[in-house]
Amino acid sequence: MSDHEPMSSPRGSGPAATRGKGPLAWMTKNAVAANLLMLVFIVGGLLTLPSIKQEVFPEFELDLVLVSVPYPGASPSEVEQGVVLAVEEAVRAVDGVKEVRSTASEGAGTVVVELLFGTNPDRALADVKSAVDRITSFPKDVERPVVSLALARRQVVSVVVHGDASEKALRELAERVRDDLLNSGKITLVELSGVRPPEVSIEVPREELRRYGLTLDQVAQRVGAASVEVPGGGVKTRGGEVLLRTAERRDHGSEFGSIVLLSRPDGSEVHVSDIAEVKDAFRDTDQEAFFDGKR
Repeated sequence: MSDHEPMSSPRGSGPAATRGKGPLAWMTKNAVAANLLMLVFIVGGLLTLPSIKQEVFPEFELDLVLVSVPYPGASPSEVEQGVVLAVEEAVRAVDGVKEVRSTASEGAGTVVVELLFGTNPDRALADVKSAVDRITSFPKDVERPVVSLALARRQVVSVVVHGDASEKALRELAERVRDDLLNSGKITLVELSGVRPPEVSIEVPREELRRYGLTLDQVAQRVGAASVEVPGGGVKTRGGEVLLRTAERRDHGSEFGSIVLLSRPDGSEVHVSDIAEVKDAFRDTDQEAFFDGKR
């Protein structure tokens, strides 16, 4: 035998034998079984298709808790000193907090609480709410804080409500449209935009103030004291801690008329409605909304 004579490969090995194995080769030799398997996959997919959750713009949690505290009429520095610093100190002690960022603007303060990876967001939300509710150093004009989880959302559609009607009537109609959309069960969030925040206007003539020996500051203090939400501390029970709050918040003009401004020696009382004109109005802002060139 020559030294250069090629050696024969073992039977059943080599590229040809390799090509004869594997799932593709089996399907080639068993066409009927392959077609039946494909049919099973198609039918199974069609049966499960209706139960698959589909969202055009899915929302997802960002592991952020937002604390928004309205402080009407306050400057950014007043918001920082009276609101933001107190909230930051309270939420830093909550378990699972990674970072705390804040913004102080005119009339409101916002604190963003970033959570550590793996932290239960619902539990963290409840803990942050409890921590904020325990703050007792807020100025008296601070409104109730709003604590919520940050969600990533995208706008799907805009609905414009317009017509030859008063601002109050248009706002009420927009609120009814919002409520109807939310009650449909197919929409999770509807936000109003282009509307001014409502406010209650109390106008007191000077003659009435002199008549009853009152000043505007006294009227403002008594109206403010009768329309506040005051935290009352907490009560510890076996099931946990229960937070107490005295709620006397008034939101509509008709609710302010019964506030007592003065009690006389004969037992009679002077109410807001006796000396002032109370009206539901809207706060003056720079915000304007236009549709088809009309405001």
